[in-house]
Order: sequence, then structure tokens, then C-alpha cells
Amino acid sequence: MSIQAKIELPNFASEFDKNIKKEITNIILKNINNVVSNIEKRLKIIVKRLIESSPEYSSIKSGDLKGELGIVSSGSIDAVINKFVESVKVEYKKNRGLGNIVIKIINSDYSDVLTLPEASYVYSSKRGGGVIEWLRWLLLEGTSIIVTEYDFEPGSRGRTGRGIMVKKIGGWSVPVEFAGTATDNFVTRSLSSIQDDIDITVRQEITKGFK
Repeated sequence: MSIQAKIELPNFASEFDKNIKKEITNIILKNINNVVSNIEKRLKIIVKRLIESSPEYSSIKSGDLKGELGIVSSGSIDAVINKFVESVKVEYKKNRGLGNIVIKIINSDYSDVLTLPEASYVYSSKRGGGVIEWLRWLLLEGTSIIVTEYDFEPGSRGRTGRGIMVKKIGGWSVPVEFAGTATDNFVTRSLSSIQDDIDITVRQEITKGFK
């Protein structure tokens, strides 16, 4: 003879589930700050590396774009990139579940970099002078004509020693291979493959942080 007994505990399943979630949440809250900090540090390095690998960066440093935009100091582009890197933020947001990790890479209006002193410069010439907003031109203006009735002529003259603006019919725009708009510029192109880096970084840091 065998006796089988089945005992049901009222609310056991729901209480067990609630306690497990509470325990997991406590573990997450205990370790999440370090995890988030490590993710942010690694992503900053990745963002810097990706932007500095762009053809625009190389050309501003020592190529044709340096002359086209009239950028005397290559430190200007480094200041801009450092601001992009500084803007990378990783945060943990609590919710009714286990929470979310929120990653912010760039500001969509680029206001943080466009207001940098290095994003523009003042020039003077026999024709007058003004402000050259080179970064806005490069990020947002696409191939629109920016300087009317003048075009860039490569050479050894000018503020950069790479050429000057000469009077010509038509006008000057950012060279098509470097031109950018709000949604398609040297920064967005550089970061177009960053999703895989983000996935790997987050997964690795969470695995290390909650061992």
C-alpha cells in the first residue's frame, strides 16, 4: 500500500517569486555602480578610437581638410573629440523589473560640441573678416554652398600653408567625401558599428560584476 499526499501552501509560488526577485534586486543594487562605471570607461575609449579612425580626423590633422577648413591648430579637432568622449554617459535606471542600463553616446543637436571655443575661429583678410564655424559646416551643412563666389585653391599659401580661397564663379562647400548632415556625418559614420562593441562590453562587465 502506498500513500500519496499533496500539500498545497497558499500563496507559496507568488511569495517565492517575490523573494527571489527581491534577492536578485539587492545583488544588482549592491554591484551595479561598479558595473556601470566600468562600462562607461570602456565605451569612452571605444568612442575615441572609432572617431579618431575616421578619414575626416586624419585629414584635419594633416590632410586636405585642414586647408579647406583653415584649421591652424590640430588640437581643435582633439578638443572636439574629447567633448564627444566626455558626453558618453551610462546610467542604471530602476523600474518595477530588474532595471535598465541606459547608454547615451552623442547629443542629437550637437550643442555640446558646437559651443566649444575650438569649434570656430575668427579670421581677417584684405576683404574683411568674420567667424568660421568649421565644425558646424562639417557636421551639419552637407554639400550646401557656404562661401559664395570663392573656392579653395590648394597650394603652399594661406593660414595653414595648404591653400587659399580665390574668387571663382560658384562657391565653396565641404568636399563631398567629408560632408555631413545631422544624421550622417563623420561622427555618426564612425560610430555606426558601435552597437556590437556596446553589446560585448555590457555583457562582459555584467558577467564580471555579478560573479
